[in-house]
Amino acid sequence: MKFFTLVLLTISLFSCYAVAGPSNKTRFIPLLQTKLGNYEVTSSNSGLCTNSRLQFNNPEDPEQGFSLGKEILFNSLHNGTRTIEKPNYCFITSSLKYKTDGLENSLRMSRCDNPIHEGTIKQSITFLTSNTLKYTLDNPSVECEFIKVAD
Repeated sequence: MKFFTLVLLTISLFSCYAVAGPSNKTRFIPLLQTKLGNYEVTSSNSGLCTNSRLQFNNPEDPEQGFSLGKEILFNSLHNGTRTIEKPNYCFITSSLKYKTDGLENSLRMSRCDNPIHEGTIKQSITFLTSNTLKYTLDNPSVECEFIKVAD
């Protein structure tokens, strides 16, 4: 009986968590809308992180993605995984994982002429509080935190 109660409690907790936060772009875009504005770097291990503006690439169509300055880009918000063909590449696969506090993006690039040149890039943006955010990139290893400032 204790085991059964524990299982029900665990399922309930995970169900509440799943309902509470963004699980797709439809829920993520309004969350991101509340975070737009100017940000200053509070800590960084890379020149990639500079005081920047968090903004949609196209305010008329938020699904085209967003950027934090000129160097930190999240293009084409879509649900799940999408593969496209690009010139000089065999394919590029983009995977997006929407979370209650941000977004994880994985890009896998493959060149048909030489598989040795295949690569994967993982980046994420996490909203730590109502006015702070963290950006990470796996290769090269980049980690920076920002605080929102008055526009």
